Order: sequence, then structure tokens, then C-alpha cells
Amino acid sequence: MTVGTLPDEVDFVFCPEALPEEEVHRIVLVVEGMGASVPTSLVTLTEEAARRLCDRLNRRLGHRDRGAWSAFAARASRAGAPH
Repeated sequence: MTVGTLPDEVDFVFCPEALPEEEVHRIVLVVEGMGASVPTSLVTLTEEAARRLCDRLNRRLGHRDRGAWSAFAARASRAGAPH
């Protein structure tokens, strides 16, 4: 899926991504149906701070807890992977 083929109703979650070379955790978007994450400019210094930020952002999207958005991200990543 490309930006040009995104449906009108796009479902996504915010997820942490470790950047060990920079010693920070970047927040990325995982979009249902896309094979790759979309980086944002949001960063934190620890993994737990990144997860807390994602918890907060994802609650506003209707993903009420960490388990829900983590499962969505895993499912979306598998569905977008090349076969």
C-alpha cells in the first residue's frame, strides 16, 4: 500500500522504536496495511518513557491499553509484510 492508495479510514498506532546508535527511542506510526513504519520526530530517552507516551497517544485513537495497541502493531506489521 502506498500513500496514494490509503483508504479514507486509516487505522494506525504509535509504537516505540529503539535507535541504539543514538541512544534514544523514536516513536513511529504503524499503519494497517503498510509494510513499513512511518517515523515521527518524537523521541524519548528510555524505552519505558516511549511506551508511556505511546499509551497516552494511542488512548486518544481508541486503543485503550498497551496490550491492545501492541497486538494491533504486530497484526498490522504481519499483514503488510511481503509474501
